[in-house]
Amino acid sequence: MLDSFLLIIPFIVEFAKNNNINMSQLLEEALLNLYFQKKALLGPGPGFEPGLGDPQPHNRQFWQNAFIQIQNPAYGTENHFSRKLLMKATNSERSGNTEYVITKEHLKLLYLELKSKNVQEHHLKFVKRSINRFLSHIRSYGEYYAFTVEELISYLQKLQNEYNPTTYRKQLTYLKKLFRIAQIPLENYLKTKRTIGVDRTIVTVADIKNLINTVKMLRQKGDLNEKIQDRLIVALLLMATSGIRTYELTKLKVKDIDIKNMTIRITEDVSKTSEARVTFFTREVQKLLKNYVQKYDIGPEDPIVTYFALEKPFLKKKELKEQSLRPKHMRKFFSQEWDRRNGNTTVKKLLMGHSIRQDINILHYSHHTEKELKEIYDKVLGNLRFTV
Repeated sequence: MLDSFLLIIPFIVEFAKNNNINMSQLLEEALLNLYFQKKALLGPGPGFEPGLGDPQPHNRQFWQNAFIQIQNPAYGTENHFSRKLLMKATNSERSGNTEYVITKEHLKLLYLELKSKNVQEHHLKFVKRSINRFLSHIRSYGEYYAFTVEELISYLQKLQNEYNPTTYRKQLTYLKKLFRIAQIPLENYLKTKRTIGVDRTIVTVADIKNLINTVKMLRQKGDLNEKIQDRLIVALLLMATSGIRTYELTKLKVKDIDIKNMTIRITEDVSKTSEARVTFFTREVQKLLKNYVQKYDIGPEDPIVTYFALEKPFLKKKELKEQSLRPKHMRKFFSQEWDRRNGNTTVKKLLMGHSIRQDINILHYSHHTEKELKEIYDKVLGNLRFTV
């Protein structure tokens, strides 16, 4: 290591001369780095991405900062702020209390990654709440955030005490994503006990009838207005008879639904799997949907229901909160009822929009026209009634 140091002395002298830096101070810093045996003296080591700079200033060696301009827009070129970060991190490392840094640019990159994957808006808000909860627990210096391992442990213990294992695991997942983007070397240490969160709810026609009756009862009591009642009934039964996801329904516009032919066309930008598909609904739902659109003058570009309009009654109304069913269970009903009626499993996957990447049969062989799918659907669920 000493030999390597001697080799770069001419460059140090040149750098000091060009930048009007005190030579003795510069050499003192170099010797201190040598004394503390900084392993990254000759390079950043594995995991460094050329051209991006190291987003963790304390992991950069002094000489990297001296001779390489940081190109990451989170820091810009070497300026007062980045030098301050470096010196703060260097001092904390010498004291044995390493600080890890998260900048606002790292947060933007995390949200950019999620948006590029077309995550649901309400899910993105959950991620932002989770990250902000962590940031409020650590220290803020205006332009960046800093924390130590001890502070991270304290925060994780707080989460474990406040949330169930499933929610804790979700929040930890997005912390790990943030750490990966910021190149904080703690991601592999954040482990959680693997739990099988399978929802084994069984949903029958009678269960959905009871749910609809609860909605009607709230309307009679004056706890729901007529439009909310009609909207909930139409939305729930549309999902129950077509198998579409809650998120997909909230992204659909009236023009995507062919009421006359009882057909829903789900485009690539709406589908969770980014695969366009068609699915269908029953004659009973056709009548309800047609009346709803006409009664409330809903235009072709309008949604049938927004996500929060669909979920809010289940969060605010005591009678609905106590129900075991939620809007997401309508899709579960479709799958279970299809099986009860001995429907073709391949066709069910196509109608529900299951991922087909690992299903060689569907991916390469079992293809059907829209007419064929409609005929099979009518045979299986054509006579389904809820008598609402």
